[in-house]
Amino acid sequence: MTSSIAAALIALTLIGAADTINKRARQLDIPIGSYLIIQSIFYSLTVLVLALLSTGIKWHSADITYSLLGAIFGFAGFTLMLHSLTYGCASVNYAIFRSSFVFSSAAAILFLSESLSLNKMIAIIAACSAIVLFFLEPKQRVMANKSLIMALAAMLVAAGFQFIVKLSTRVYSSPLSFILLMNLFFAIFVIIYNILLRNWKFPRETFLWAPINGVLMASATFFYVTALHKGELSTAIPVIQLSFIITAIFSFVFLKERLGSLKIVGIILATLAVIVLATL
Repeated sequence: MTSSIAAALIALTLIGAADTINKRARQLDIPIGSYLIIQSIFYSLTVLVLALLSTGIKWHSADITYSLLGAIFGFAGFTLMLHSLTYGCASVNYAIFRSSFVFSSAAAILFLSESLSLNKMIAIIAACSAIVLFFLEPKQRVMANKSLIMALAAMLVAAGFQFIVKLSTRVYSSPLSFILLMNLFFAIFVIIYNILLRNWKFPRETFLWAPINGVLMASATFFYVTALHKGELSTAIPVIQLSFIITAIFSFVFLKERLGSLKIVGIILATLAVIVLATL
């Protein structure tokens, strides 16, 4: 197993747990703006501590350009995804959202000259099949739900984010410095978002779930960027995006979402995709 795949597997686990917390926050009707403020504070603090304990903080012009672009796409995708969870099913919506790897991997193969190996093709087919099964499982009419449209929009934006982060790994000063700067821009967008909505309510639950999510996502982003730095996007991202396996299992155990036969088969196929990418 390569260091890129190892980092991707850690990111997969952390993101799956963080996504489950996002759904719990939506169940509790925590205002998205308030949630994002607390989440981004703890995200930044976590990255800052990690940066100071390792290589320190150093930025140059390329960091500013790519971190700003990453923050724009990251904020848009994350916000759309949170809105989709208000009425959507976490296991379904995250399966849709995480399918963004199909588009970002295709972009990497076309524009960054990454290889298209047999194991990548097998893994992508298995992962896409898993996503289709997640789509088909719910009995409610999610196809007509606007939460599905938001999840699809978030998916396309996320593909752009992944491609931008991959480009940044070629020029940034250091992973943690880049992540910290990107989240500072992200925090600015969060403040603007709250000003526009004029919503500054902070329910008690915000101070429980948002900090946990911030720490998890900061740690996950470090391994996410490390995986892209050390390996190809078209290998690392499909592994990371299969975090919906973890989300589906946690949602079933802790959020009491339905886990039917098609989802179970989907989880098996998604796990197969990870094994193929990690071992071949």
